[in-house]
Amino acid sequence: MSAGAVASLLLADSRFPAGSYAHSLGLEQAVAEGLDVDGVAPFISARLRLVARPEASLSVAARRAATAGAGGDPDLAALDDEHAARCPSPVLRDIARRLGSQLLRSAATAWPCATIDRYRSDSATTPRPVALGVVGAAAGLSDLEVAMVALYDDAATVAGAALKLLGLDPAQTARWLANLAPWIGAVAREVADDRRPVAQQPAPAAVGLELAAYRHAHRTERFFAS
Repeated sequence: MSAGAVASLLLADSRFPAGSYAHSLGLEQAVAEGLDVDGVAPFISARLRLVARPEASLSVAARRAATAGAGGDPDLAALDDEHAARCPSPVLRDIARRLGSQLLRSAATAWPCATIDRYRSDSATTPRPVALGVVGAAAGLSDLEVAMVALYDDAATVAGAALKLLGLDPAQTARWLANLAPWIGAVAREVADDRRPVAQQPAPAAVGLELAAYRHAHRTERFFAS
């Protein structure tokens, strides 16, 4: 097994202190508004298609830019701007920036290097999809590994939140992720093979999640930050 493969396992592990454990990625608000256990697996699948896949493309582009160094096409600052343009919700932009900052802080300890330090210093926003690509470059991940981590982490974060929100058997959420494994693998390969500029690739398209994020942010009682 390559060093990159081992690093991808570490990043995908829920015990890696990247902050995802404090987020439900919209599931908490969905449950509060009536989503039951039968709706969780479709919720995860919808997020993967509408949000995680486009964000995985941004992560892969960031890995390529960070690997190319200064003058990469596009550079990381342009990708930060691309994320902001693709995420119209100020609530979700703030969440992505907090998660990106936490990921970079932990990764700087796990893989101390100039690549991470430079991005932390130069970026004013550190959105998580871009931060993940930077960390992937520092940890020696391939495009495919970065895409797989991005997709799996999204699904696993929602599944983990479902355990707390709905009191489920952990084996049930594990089954959901196992059922999604073939899709995640196939889509990760598509993302890794796509050489189009990010601006020419589909953007996230989940208006319902954007509106729900605002309602969730203004709740007085909640388990999760998102």
